Amino acid sequence: MDLVGNKNLRDTWDRLAQAYAENTAIVFEDVSGKTSELSYAEFNHQINQAANLFLKLGVKKGDRVATQLFNSPEFLMSWFGLAKIGAITVPINVQSLHHEASYILKKCQVETVIVEKQFVSLYQEISQKDGIPLEHILITRIEEDEEPAGTLNFGALLRKQSTTLEKTVPLDSSDPVEIIFTSGTTSRPKGVVITHYNLNFSGIYTSWLCSLRSEDRYLSTMPACHIDFQCTAAMPTFASGATLILIEKYSASRFWSQICHYRATVTECIPLMIRTLMLQPERAWEKGHCLREVMFYLTLSELEKDQFSERFGVRLLTSYGMTETIVGNLGDTPGYERRWPSIGRPGFCYEIKIVGVLSLND
Repeated sequence: MDLVGNKNLRDTWDRLAQAYAENTAIVFEDVSGKTSELSYAEFNHQINQAANLFLKLGVKKGDRVATQLFNSPEFLMSWFGLAKIGAITVPINVQSLHHEASYILKKCQVETVIVEKQFVSLYQEISQKDGIPLEHILITRIEEDEEPAGTLNFGALLRKQSTTLEKTVPLDSSDPVEIIFTSGTTSRPKGVVITHYNLNFSGIYTSWLCSLRSEDRYLSTMPACHIDFQCTAAMPTFASGATLILIEKYSASRFWSQICHYRATVTECIPLMIRTLMLQPERAWEKGHCLREVMFYLTLSELEKDQFSERFGVRLLTSYGMTETIVGNLGDTPGYERRWPSIGRPGFCYEIKIVGVLSLND
């Protein structure tokens, strides 16, 4: 079943900007509580500016550009800006250490990186000590003329670019758009190649899974470098013309007030979040939210689930997947009963086969 056809992310964003021009695409709250908003038209203009900047820096189709960024609009505009010119994003976790980042840069032959100010010394050190020549180190979210020697101010350069894409690079839906490295719990991390088709498909698939509409407001604190944020939050939100409420960093003491303040209709949680939320003092306003769904991953006891659902007046929508499956290919699906603790049913386009059962004694 071909749900995407030969669509690439350049065409996708041009279409979204036209269809939902004045709709709010992104609401961003940074760690200080400062907020900003971008409409679909405004955000597509910034994506084009990012694409034009990369072109001026000599980034070509097929080039790999690494990003080590916190949740921010800059991550999103870099991700989609590189996609518009056929380049490939290589996200690096903000928790990654020297040897981890160096391994990824060398594996992907990265020559350009986009980083937060606090990571600049890491990449200068990698370039000097590990023999990895970095042609450009761009820094996001810094003031004018604040960049250290040998680096570039991403924001200052971005503002000088045209909001119209200056070069149309031939793109196919099968072209790679990203390489996401897995956690490497059993061996060295492996890079999973994600295509334009994969990302467009994830938007269609997950918007079906949680019945997203343009009126929805999806709040996420998941790390932007992970497949979960990208394919379970960002892509389905944008595919629906809805609003992505992007929180720079998860805070157990602030999360539920953010849910209520931003009138989020969908969010996502992992067990650690649920457990830390349950440790917070109860507030009289906790059930005064607009949530319709809480996307949930991994494992939780039935008692924990029941206590969380009762306290906050929400239900969980179970989903299970991996980077390699792009989306949650198993989970609760529209129109079917939710049977906790069942992991759910295969989603559309997926076939699941059980090839063995692991005994608790193994």
